[in-house]
Formats: sequence, structure tokens, C-alpha cells
Amino acid sequence: MNRIYLLIAAVVLGAVAATAQNPDPISNGVGAVITVAGETQNVQNDSVQETTPVPEWKKKLYYGYNFDIYWHHDSKANTKENGWSIALEPEIGWKLKERVYLGLRLGGSFQDSYSTYSYLDLRTDKTYTEELRVMLGSWNVTPYMRYRLKSLFNDKLGIWLEAHLFAGMEFPRVIAGNATGTDFDGQRFSATYGCQVSPVITYRFNRKSTFQIFFSIMSFGYSGTTRFYTGKDNEYTNDIIIFSGKLRNLLANQFTPGLYGLKFGVQKNF
Repeated sequence: MNRIYLLIAAVVLGAVAATAQNPDPISNGVGAVITVAGETQNVQNDSVQETTPVPEWKKKLYYGYNFDIYWHHDSKANTKENGWSIALEPEIGWKLKERVYLGLRLGGSFQDSYSTYSYLDLRTDKTYTEELRVMLGSWNVTPYMRYRLKSLFNDKLGIWLEAHLFAGMEFPRVIAGNATGTDFDGQRFSATYGCQVSPVITYRFNRKSTFQIFFSIMSFGYSGTTRFYTGKDNEYTNDIIIFSGKLRNLLANQFTPGLYGLKFGVQKNF
């Protein structure tokens, strides 16, 4: 029995001695040195990880890419038009406040449209039908301010209201058909400009990536166009757009199907 007590006392004294040599095996959350069976080993603490703080400018500055795909079918009394367009808009922005963002988009687009129209020739008292195909390239600049109305799902989903200005140039080219009597008859280029307010929904995947989708069909604003012709006086036209010209045209056509569009993009933080 005495031998058993002496053995227990020896084990306890050995443990106390080992603890005295290594008072804090996991020190400062980085690692420690312990002695096991007479060998020295390094132990890393995975429960506490040191991370490099993100600079403030990386939290506020962002860039992104937006895509606008649009196709339509418009049918009126004497005109039928089919077409599509695609646009690319890179952007850069700055988080001014928690709910307020400022940004700038630069974009370019390509449009292809095909139309048929009828007109009455007063000399022959007959109705003629013409076909016209026009390709149109454009560029634009769009400064904007965005305000977050609501945050959901732990700030991952955001509902925003965006107000922006836009200005750009359009360059049409008649590919086939007769442009006589249309806006493209002798047109060299046109200038577009205006302002618009529309809702935007974003979803943040992580600190660096955010998906966004624009609801242009629910927008309202003002747009103007100045057309420049060859050998003609400049023609100025403008239009008030309530709930966007796209929706207005859809309503004017008594909900004729064929007006579709989608604008979406991705924002990236540094």
C-alpha cells in the first residue's frame, strides 16, 4: 500500500514540475511549447485567428458591370416594328453614407430593328408598304445617387431607390429598305438626355460581391432627343415619360404582348 502512495505522489510531483516549466501551454492565442515524453512540440491555437483589418477605402469604393437586354414587338395602325438591343455599362461608385451611394456608369449599346410601314400615295391613291432595317450604336454617361429604403435577411437583401441623369449619342445606319418619311431619313446622329428614378434590388453574397437587378419598367422621369440630319434643319423632339416610355407604349397598345427587358449587374469591392 505504501508503494502505491509513493507512486501516486511521484506522478503528481511530475505533473506539477511540467506545469511549472510550461505555465501557459496556449499563450496569446498564437501557440505554445509543451513537453511530452521528454520531447518538445509546438502547438498552434486554431480557435483564435488573427485577421488583417480591411482598409476603410476598400469598404467604400466599388466597381461593377451591368448588362441591359431588351427586345420588343410594337404594332400600330400603319407600322409594325421588331427589334432587340444589348448594352454593357461598367460603373464605379463610393459609399457616401450607410444608406447613400454615389456612382457613375459609362455604357455602350447595339440595337437592331426591323419595321414595316404603310403609307398612302396621293398621286395614285394607293397604299404602299415599305420595309426598313436599321442598326444603331450608342454610348452614354450616367451619374447616379442611390438610397437604401430597406434591408432584409441580415443586410444581405437591399431595396433601393435610384435617381440618375443620363446623356449620350446615337448613330443610326440604314441597312436595308426605304427610310423616306421616317425619322431615319437623312439622319446622321441624335443626342439623348434626361433624368430617371427607378427601384433597384441588390443581394450581397459576401463582402466583395453584390448582385443587382434594375426595374426600369417601374421607373419614371423625363427624356429628350435632338436629331441631326444631313441637308435638313435639326429636328427637336422631347417626351414626358410616366412609369417609363416602355410601359406607356405597352398601355397604348392595349397590353399587346412583346415588350420585354432585363437589366442586371454585379458590384465588386476591392
